[in-house]
Amino acid sequence: MSNWKNNGKAAGAVRTALAFHGVLVLLEIIALVHDIYSFGPGLFQYYTVDSNVLQLAVSCAVIVCLVKSGEDRIPGSLKTLHLVCAVCLTITFLIALLVLAPQEGFAYYFLSDVAPINHFLGPLLSVLSFLFLEKAVRLPKTAVLAPLAATLVYGVAALILNGAGILDGPYFFLRVRYEAVSTIALWFGIISVLCLFLSAVYLAIRGKVTR
Repeated sequence: MSNWKNNGKAAGAVRTALAFHGVLVLLEIIALVHDIYSFGPGLFQYYTVDSNVLQLAVSCAVIVCLVKSGEDRIPGSLKTLHLVCAVCLTITFLIALLVLAPQEGFAYYFLSDVAPINHFLGPLLSVLSFLFLEKAVRLPKTAVLAPLAATLVYGVAALILNGAGILDGPYFFLRVRYEAVSTIALWFGIISVLCLFLSAVYLAIRGKVTR
């Protein structure tokens, strides 16, 4: 950590990144404890919970890297995982805002219990830190596919479990035994396009503000 003393600007960047990820870790732990208490072993059926738990793990790893190196730079593989978090959490926010909240109430999805963390604060801090804070080597073009791959793994696994009667939902477009194939295909298509679009936009913005 002696590098911090040699470069005031770099030290400030490290401290800012550490503060962001420290807040993220604290918030995500609060949300995880609540979700464990509320949902028990079934908490990982939720895309929202999975995305937030992944962000918790990524933020912890980023903090370790920043502290060990004393520089605001992390490995490309970790930055790619952060991209997955940022995109998946943005999708969580958009689905909650535009699809689920109008059906079941905005208060439930954005004000109750730890909903502000899972659906708003987590996504916001994840995106801001990915775009403007810790740096990494230039990511390969294939990184744009990482959030889509993670989302499809979740979606296909959920469909299989729904088809086997092990899982019910938790989202209406995953209930393969009750929803039309066209409805499921439509939502998979919409979310897949969102994944690719958000990934491309976030990588483009990051490329302009970091080196």
